[in-house]
Amino acid sequence: MIFKTLLYSTIREAIEKKIVLAIFTLIGLVVFLMLLFINLDSVDGIQQMLSLGGDETYRENIIRFTSELLNQFTFLAVFFLLLIFSASYIPSMLEKGSIDVLLSKPVSRPKIIIAKFLSVVFLAFIILSFLILLIWIMVSARSGIWHFPFLTSILWFTLIFAILYSFQMFLGLVTQNTIISLAINLFILFPISAVLAVREQTIFTLVDSGFVKFIVDFLYYILPKAWDLREMCVNLILGYGVESYQPLITSVLFMFTVISLSVYYFSKKDY
Repeated sequence: MIFKTLLYSTIREAIEKKIVLAIFTLIGLVVFLMLLFINLDSVDGIQQMLSLGGDETYRENIIRFTSELLNQFTFLAVFFLLLIFSASYIPSMLEKGSIDVLLSKPVSRPKIIIAKFLSVVFLAFIILSFLILLIWIMVSARSGIWHFPFLTSILWFTLIFAILYSFQMFLGLVTQNTIISLAINLFILFPISAVLAVREQTIFTLVDSGFVKFIVDFLYYILPKAWDLREMCVNLILGYGVESYQPLITSVLFMFTVISLSVYYFSKKDY
């Protein structure tokens, strides 16, 4: 019951602030313009567009092209928008009046914070489903290649958002400030986690200190690994498999740890 109530309030807040409309419009416009100029009418056209050599087939080229739409720029842009859209939910929930009404209900505080988390993640799932389904349908309809594993990126991207939002929720509870919680989380997403994901090719080539390398590795393992998870998602879409599930396991552990901290903090805080 509390989940339905908070989901409704989350969606209503997003509609009132025209957040969802803005995100759907921007995403739809970008995808439309991006695919408007794509020539998928012939094998020669797609071969030239992808600039691929060798013996790859038309189907393989289409699959590769579709996965390239989930590149680093698209990934950063989508999650930048999602984190902005979700940044105000916790601080607004904690405003005087709103929190009083919420705490007056016969529902435990842990259930409130978990339901709020799930409602925001569910809304992000809807937005991501719209984006990825739109890309998949447009490319597949024009190419004739319907690669269903591409749709698993909906679940991967929703999981990545849930991991990132768990930290944003905790920051929102502690700071009660939308701008601060958003700024810190965006800084974690980029450049911190992006640089840590390629630390061996960047940082480790510039420093020789074992202590510095230990600190960098320590930060890598305790922080969420959004960029590694994106790469895992793309590799699975392409059928390459996964070398290690360590980024997934440690990121999920991070999420559950931060959610537990949020539940504890919200339960003990006097509002």
